Amino acid sequence: MATCPRCKGHLTDSHKCPRRPAIVAAEITAVAFAGALAGFLLVAILDTHEQITNVDLILVVGAGALIGVGIHRMMRG
Repeated sequence: MATCPRCKGHLTDSHKCPRRPAIVAAEITAVAFAGALAGFLLVAILDTHEQITNVDLILVVGAGALIGVGIHRMMRG
């Protein structure tokens, strides 16, 4: 069986080369940043009297990043 010149995998009719690790890392970083920003904006919109503490804000931003990455990974398959 022939091999792919790029990734050295089996060259079948439905062959797709795997994405490069740097591109995957950049996608995950961008999605985590977007989720963190969404969490921060959610706190900014809902906390009008500024009752949330810094620790809670960090937890919400971190949870937003994790949820964003989780949704992205789930949709990518």
